Amino acid sequence: MNIIQRIAKNTLALFTAQLVVSISSIILSIYIARNLGDIIFGRYSFALAFTAFFAIFSNLGYDTLLVREVARNKPQANKYLSNILIIRSILSIIFFVLLVILVNLMNYPSYTKSVVYLFGIYTLLSSLSNIFKSTFRAFEKMEYETVVTIIINVIRVSSGVLVLFLGYGLMELALVFLFSSVFDLIISSLICEYNFVKIDLEADLSFWKDSIKKALPLGMLSIFGIIYTRVDTIMLSLMKGDAVVGWYNAAYNLVLGFKPIPYLFIGALLPLMSYYYTSSKKSLKNIYSNSFKYLLILGLPLTLGIALLADKIIILFYGQQFTSSIVALQILAGDVLIIFLYSALGGLLISIDKQNQMAIFAAVTALANVILNLLLIPSLSYVGAAVATIASETVLLIFYVYFISKHFYKLSFSKIIFKPLLATSIMGIFVYFCRFINLFLLIFLSIILYFLILYFVKGFAKEDVNYLKQLFMKTKDN
Repeated sequence: MNIIQRIAKNTLALFTAQLVVSISSIILSIYIARNLGDIIFGRYSFALAFTAFFAIFSNLGYDTLLVREVARNKPQANKYLSNILIIRSILSIIFFVLLVILVNLMNYPSYTKSVVYLFGIYTLLSSLSNIFKSTFRAFEKMEYETVVTIIINVIRVSSGVLVLFLGYGLMELALVFLFSSVFDLIISSLICEYNFVKIDLEADLSFWKDSIKKALPLGMLSIFGIIYTRVDTIMLSLMKGDAVVGWYNAAYNLVLGFKPIPYLFIGALLPLMSYYYTSSKKSLKNIYSNSFKYLLILGLPLTLGIALLADKIIILFYGQQFTSSIVALQILAGDVLIIFLYSALGGLLISIDKQNQMAIFAAVTALANVILNLLLIPSLSYVGAAVATIASETVLLIFYVYFISKHFYKLSFSKIIFKPLLATSIMGIFVYFCRFINLFLLIFLSIILYFLILYFVKGFAKEDVNYLKQLFMKTKDN
């Protein structure tokens, strides 16, 4: 199996796992919202957002470090796994204590605090499970992660739906999450023990000192990323209450469901991009240009389609109680395109060893998001939070484009954008005047129309088709 085929196999495995996670999360969120209402859904969204902050601080980039270093030197797998397990366990305990202290300083009822405690334990246990899944990735056996992820998510969602169907509430749902994370940790560790690394815990302090220097820059990207994607939920909860959080997250969860598409696409290309950075700058520029083009082709129609059909989508999934989410979804639809484009740009920056600059850009974006939320939420509520999200992530996109254009390669944006924009505009006119059609039929016809127009205006060149076939063709092991 050559390198492109191996990347395609591993990416397909990760994409399958992430697809299951995204779909199951959306299904459960919709079921919670429709059955428990906007206030309880708001508490659920707050608990997940609040605990996500502490989970990401307990990570500090160690997952990425483990994958990178073990992939380079597999005999060191036990050393990295054993020490990182101890480090992460200590960090998890510390940040859980901080979580308990902080939530008690806030003016939340005891019920909400108890839910946060349970989700906090769930999140930190899931974080420990990810250490073992990172080991699977380091050994390029992503299929193990896929199987475990699918099993755990099926158990979590089916049990969660059953608990709610039987008339229980958010507390019992949190217990379902907690028990599923325990099962996830046990299964992941056993697979790792029997197939990859015999876990032999050791505390090498010199290793700890050296590894934190390597991991922290990687972790800062995740920390700043979680700030500008989750701080709005926490600030809305503090300023406007649970119902508003529910309306906002009903829209935002639908948008975030598209996030794995560009991330996994770039994940497939990242090893090649990193290789070409040292061997062929011309090939790297070609991959960068094509990845930006393909993600633009996907992101543009998705963004316009979601914005135009926001009312139908919200009513279909969440019901009349969430009509306030329509405006938020219309605004946040722009985030789909932004996520797609900065994924291509971010992938290039990582491949050319510009993580430190990315961390600076992410820090500025996180700060801008917090400031905009402070300014806009008091007067505009969740609409202000949506505007803050789009504005701050646009700032990040501009930083990426400027830096890459100045220090590596300047794309011909007008040439790349024109044909997809033309096809998207015609599709948008069709959607606007045919809104009376059944939603699913309208989406199907719009997809066909968009790609037909793109075909007739030669938006795809012959080499594009051949390139995609080579990258994602179904292959067999040699």
